[in-house]
Amino acid sequence: MDVLLRAIAAAPDTAAPAAPAMRMLAAVTTDLVQESCRRHGLHGLEAIALGRALTAGCLLTTLTKSPNERLRVDARSFTDLRGSGGSDGEPGGFLIDAHGDGTVRGCLRRGFGDTPLRSTLERASGRLPLSPFLGRRGALTVTRDFDMSAGTDSRYQGTVEFVAGEVDLDLEHYLNASEQVPSLLRCDVLLDGNGGVLRAAGILCQTLPGGDHEALAPLRERLAGEALATLLLLPREPAELLRFALGGATFEPVAETPLAFRCNCGPSVARDIVAMLGADDVDALAGERDVTEVRCAYCGERYNLTAADLRELATELRLHRS
Repeated sequence: MDVLLRAIAAAPDTAAPAAPAMRMLAAVTTDLVQESCRRHGLHGLEAIALGRALTAGCLLTTLTKSPNERLRVDARSFTDLRGSGGSDGEPGGFLIDAHGDGTVRGCLRRGFGDTPLRSTLERASGRLPLSPFLGRRGALTVTRDFDMSAGTDSRYQGTVEFVAGEVDLDLEHYLNASEQVPSLLRCDVLLDGNGGVLRAAGILCQTLPGGDHEALAPLRERLAGEALATLLLLPREPAELLRFALGGATFEPVAETPLAFRCNCGPSVARDIVAMLGADDVDALAGERDVTEVRCAYCGERYNLTAADLRELATELRLHRS
């Protein structure tokens, strides 16, 4: 079962009793990453990219510990690599929509295409680089709704430029630069022999007030390079991930949250999307085909609207307009 563990730990390698504490989070996300990749038909590097992004979304939606918190990540990137999928100038990146109750959904903006470099990397082991395909040029925007049930404007939004073209490193840069919380974020996905998702997990470490970036240096060293990917060669629980990051030091568990893939799309949402075209265009669409298919970008689910459905919708739009 996928789960996120929240914990508190003393800053490592310090003997002072008043050493600033750290906020520690670890998430095992194998099931939800597998489900999302299955729905999108992803494997290999594309599965790694989406899996790291989904895992990061679960970890970042923890600021208020409220089930009503919502976090959206919109990453737009450009790559100079020819044949990486899509036409020249078409943005890549990903979209993530995560909630404080532990549910998440997401999608890639476009695939990576087929290149000799991709084939070589997918046969490699350890932590696989995504920057040749995501690109090092781009920006990501993070939007936090701290409590959607409050009925007030509790939204915060920040945007940063890419620094690495790697999902977790760029989101770590966002936390440090935009939210100005000293943070360490590592997420990884291990593939099986067929390029499918075998395991997925991530770790987020942040200093609490009074701490600084130096407190994270020992953890950064332990989690450098292929450390997390190597750790995932065996099944792991979140507590094991935290012990590894802390070098065996103790920590105090605070709470666990079950994690799961969930999309809030449905027939009514599909109908609302088509309605945005306006009555005249909806009528024209009804005259072009017997059935119009609407596909959810987040989960791949397909919804069919018949010509009769569309004509009824156009009539409703005109009545509402009048």
